[in-house]
Amino acid sequence: MVVRGQSPEAKGHFFHVTHNKADNKWHVKEVKAKNFDTYDSKEEAIKRAEDQARSMDQGHVVIHREDGKFDTIENF
Repeated sequence: MVVRGQSPEAKGHFFHVTHNKADNKWHVKEVKAKNFDTYDSKEEAIKRAEDQARSMDQGHVVIHREDGKFDTIENF
């Protein structure tokens, strides 16, 4: 796992980028949110999650691989 920025234990807004096998799409969902956004590609989902994280105080993006395991954590 690659960690960029400060500790992932830091408080803030966490946006997870995950793959959904049922619809073969990538989802972006903030922790504890009820809704999520859906994208055709992982790259699109990551860009949107990064944009959302940058707009928040202490925003973080947690990127998962297709198998669901953590890949990267980005802190903004």
